[in-house]
Amino acid sequence: MEAENSLPPDNFEGEIRQARENFRVISELKEKLDILTEHVESRKEALEEEIEESLHEAVRNGRDSLEKIQENIDPKLEKVIRVKLEEIDNKMNRWKEDNVLAVKEAVKAESPALTKAVLWELDQIIVEKVKQVKDAIMGSVEAEVNRQVGDALKEFKEETENKFQRVGKFNIVCLLLASLALGGLLLVASRL
Repeated sequence: MEAENSLPPDNFEGEIRQARENFRVISELKEKLDILTEHVESRKEALEEEIEESLHEAVRNGRDSLEKIQENIDPKLEKVIRVKLEEIDNKMNRWKEDNVLAVKEAVKAESPALTKAVLWELDQIIVEKVKQVKDAIMGSVEAEVNRQVGDALKEFKEETENKFQRVGKFNIVCLLLASLALGGLLLVASRL
């Protein structure tokens, strides 16, 4: 019985050969997996660089768009202010003329002391009316400017959002391609 236990089974050498073959296949698969891992890492880094570059480009495009908006708003704003200031000047000139005539008539009709008091009060009225007109016109100019700036910023925001959406879609496609490549390599490795 001891002799039977000390003898190796008939297929022991075959099992050793099979184990060596399996070890060799596992070693090859490990090497391929290491190569695949390195490839995936390098591709990941490349994709990250591409994404960062795309984001930088989107930011540059956003800045360019903002500069173009500013270039478009400045002349319009200047024109609106110029028109409003001309309106103020015209109204002030008409008021001055009207007030000068009224003062002349009052001076002729009243004594010098009364004339002096009337002129002082008239100057106060003119100053107050000019202030009211300037405030009203500046309010309307400010509202118009705010509306135009709001419209321009809305367009810029929509353009920027569209660009970021395109960059996001590009990134997803890149990740899908990398995943497909990894899946293909794993499939090839599994068949070996």
